[in-house]
Amino acid sequence: MHIKTILLSEGSSSNVFLTEDPNYVMKEYKTMYPVQMRLKEAQILEIIRSDHIVKLITFTDNYLILERLQSYDLFEIIKSQSLDHKQIKETCKTLIRIINQTHKMQVVHRDIKLENILIDKNGKLVLCDFGFAELLSNCAVKRTVGTLNYMPPELHQESVLGGINSENINTQILIKSDVFSLGVTVFQVILGFQPFTSTKPTANCKLWKLIQQKKWPQYWTLVQKLSKLQIDPLTQNFLEQFLQPDTTSRATLDEIYSHPFLDDTNDNVHLIF
Repeated sequence: MHIKTILLSEGSSSNVFLTEDPNYVMKEYKTMYPVQMRLKEAQILEIIRSDHIVKLITFTDNYLILERLQSYDLFEIIKSQSLDHKQIKETCKTLIRIINQTHKMQVVHRDIKLENILIDKNGKLVLCDFGFAELLSNCAVKRTVGTLNYMPPELHQESVLGGINSENINTQILIKSDVFSLGVTVFQVILGFQPFTSTKPTANCKLWKLIQQKKWPQYWTLVQKLSKLQIDPLTQNFLEQFLQPDTTSRATLDEIYSHPFLDDTNDNVHLIF
């Protein structure tokens, strides 16, 4: 029996509490969240046990008991601007390895973002919150889930050409959708801000429209103007691999892992402050 104590965070489908045991937290689902979804998250966490995936201790229909990690996430670390150039590259390469391993274990995460990457007591990156995750063995799943400003264009109901996409999407395509969301994450790790506000056709985001049209030189000119940063061509090319607007042009994580930007870079960063 696990007893919840202090509320740590509140989400749309669940709340996270400290428990009476300082080593664990409780993710308690809200009553409206379907039991099928709760059990799927537990099933996935049992399948993909890894040092870089949050550890599931036990579960019921109502809650998960998870290992307790540090109280800060990668978003807070990036916001504090505390990473040096070497740590930035190592963080990028480590994240690519973690997501690639997750895919090789036949799971897509579907909500990769800075806030879902926590740090353990040894400074290792740990991927959390598998509430939207899917097994790659499932043929078709709901198209539009995730966090809006990390979401690739293929996950919107509105198609690029002005029509309406089907409500479901094949899970194999979602591998490339994870690549895109990881790209938005890595972009922020390197540059400290988001690459665009939204990929939604109705959002009318000028930066996204330049990417959509593959006008990369114009895109980087505008980004540098807005940010007042100089971004070298190698960094630009590295980030373009993730953010291609169509899934066929978007690189695989194996390809990105070997990009020259990451040459001579360790893939097991430890962030200890």
